[in-house]
Amino acid sequence: MVVRILALWVLIFTSNVFANQGELLIERVNAKFSYTWLALDKTIKANGYKAAYLQRCDFALNERHYKSDKYRILFFGQYDEMQAMSKKYPKLSPFFPLKITAMEEGVHTLIIATPPITLLPLVETDEDRMQIFRWNEDMKNILKQVKNQYK
Repeated sequence: MVVRILALWVLIFTSNVFANQGELLIERVNAKFSYTWLALDKTIKANGYKAAYLQRCDFALNERHYKSDKYRILFFGQYDEMQAMSKKYPKLSPFFPLKITAMEEGVHTLIIATPPITLLPLVETDEDRMQIFRWNEDMKNILKQVKNQYK
């Protein structure tokens, strides 16, 4: 049920930019939500990023009669980089800051993100492509680091 809700959310809230652009980054963490959430926050900071906003989604899902465990989205980034990229490419603004979704599924927690490389068609220079590739590698590393804390 929770996976169906996630799939619906992805379909509703993602743009055409993501059509046919690879897969989601997903890791199953062998820990309860609260531990995973703390590890995610700490790992994002350790990788040079700053948390910008936390959005709780479980209340809205419950109001619509969906049974959900904890479900949150953490928005994060490096303000200066994303501000510069948004100024150069205004069409990227809706995709910043970067996002990682965390949702509890029993005794595990799923952490899910859209790979930043899905933004590649929206930039024009090799320098900007390299920036997006770095964000993508950082995102993958953050997810793996969080997962590896609870093997």
